[in-house]
Amino acid sequence: MNIYVRLAEHQKIESKRLWLRPFSMKDTTDIFEYSSDAANLEFIFPPHRTMEQTKFILANHFMREPLGKWAIELKDEKKMVGVLQCVKLSEREEIAELAYVLNKRYWNQGLMTEALQVLTDTCLQQIGLKAIVLNCDTKNYGSIQVAKKAGYRRAGRFKGSNQYTGRISEFEKYEVKRNQAAGASHV
Repeated sequence: MNIYVRLAEHQKIESKRLWLRPFSMKDTTDIFEYSSDAANLEFIFPPHRTMEQTKFILANHFMREPLGKWAIELKDEKKMVGVLQCVKLSEREEIAELAYVLNKRYWNQGLMTEALQVLTDTCLQQIGLKAIVLNCDTKNYGSIQVAKKAGYRRAGRFKGSNQYTGRISEFEKYEVKRNQAAGASHV
């Protein structure tokens, strides 16, 4: 079966506290809440200046081609608090690179680790990917800790440029493979 068919079959994923689900225009205010805060985005994209900019990005980036992009919603609050997405996907090699962001008001609660673990399990077990990669700026300690807690192993280090700012940084590559025990749930 085609990888995009499997992604389409797993557009909504549930964990203990979260829903990973498709985006909706109703997410605009929640996205703007964290995407307009530079402190929340230090290692990714420049902050959004207006709600109109957020609406444009939501519609044109997340909703126009929705497969491999999940809004992270807190079940109890019914609030969208972050994003997990495939930034690169090789159907031939069956490998994806994931990226994520979480509203800083929800940091240090294990939410991103929970989201990454359930998505990793789904991608490896149901979608059929052979491996998943995360590339973390070496100064982004929070993201590195999430990767480690979610069972990813360090697989290398390299220099690269941020796709949004062009700034050259050092990155650490983390990965988990389908047939390699990375954590309790990735066997």
